[in-house]
Amino acid sequence: MKVLLFSHIQDIDGMGSVILGKMAFSSLDYVLCKTFEVTDKVSSYYKEGKLYDYDFVFINDLCIKEPLLGIIDKDNQLRNKILVFDHHITEIEEGNDKYNYVNIIVENDKGKTCGTSLFYDYLLENNYIKRTKTLDEFVELTRQHDTWEWKTKYNNPLARDLYVLFGELGYEKYLDVMLLIVKNNNGVVFDKQEQKVIDEYNKKFNNDIKDILENMKPYSLDVNGEVYRIGFIRCPYKYRNDINELVKENNKHDVDLVGMIFDDMDTVSYRLVKNKDASKVAVYFGGKGHKDASSNLQNNEKFKIVLNELEKK
Repeated sequence: MKVLLFSHIQDIDGMGSVILGKMAFSSLDYVLCKTFEVTDKVSSYYKEGKLYDYDFVFINDLCIKEPLLGIIDKDNQLRNKILVFDHHITEIEEGNDKYNYVNIIVENDKGKTCGTSLFYDYLLENNYIKRTKTLDEFVELTRQHDTWEWKTKYNNPLARDLYVLFGELGYEKYLDVMLLIVKNNNGVVFDKQEQKVIDEYNKKFNNDIKDILENMKPYSLDVNGEVYRIGFIRCPYKYRNDINELVKENNKHDVDLVGMIFDDMDTVSYRLVKNKDASKVAVYFGGKGHKDASSNLQNNEKFKIVLNELEKK
């Protein structure tokens, strides 16, 4: 069986699907995509006829857009071999879940989902993968981190450690490390070198964060009549999931969201500080996401206006 997987390159949820795919299928090709480029990449494979070469094509933790969704739905061969597994509510709001081959599930009977957990459930139900305690643990840690429940519900720093390793090692090394762990099936345990990487990241983050937060620029944005107070900062992409917790502890600018303009990526990412919907801000700027976390491209024309105003502050 030949399998093609499109997944998210920017977080451990995207990597989780690749790891599961490698465990489930002996012949797996995968294509890693940034948040806003998956439609173009799948379209390229479609136009070149490559999608027809595979028995199954999975699109995980991301969703393609129209008109490609409709084109696939009208193609009997592709419609029966392509499956989308995503969990972003903005895709439902756009109506992208109206096709049978598209599975966008934000929550199920187990709670909040992620791309990895949805794919794992599918693989188990169809006997493509054998359940192990370590795979269960790996998928749950990935889900906890992607849904923020590692912090808000479980206080489980091991989930954050996976995210740190991914950011510090890069996706190729992260895949090697985590594949070895799940194959050994002795639980998610790091060796001394991997733990050293985590400790060094924490030390550097603690040294950097004071200057980053001191340069925060508050900005008020009206989105369809609702005003959002956003604290914009510049920071490396790898810090995106740690900063808002510190702002919650000391919200001296009284912001609703943190807006992180990345120095090393082409996106801006929002994280929740107060009880507001971060996805509404991202959608306003042509992006997508969840209530707690969302993003848009920095080169969006509306966002360029904000960038220009921030530079004057």
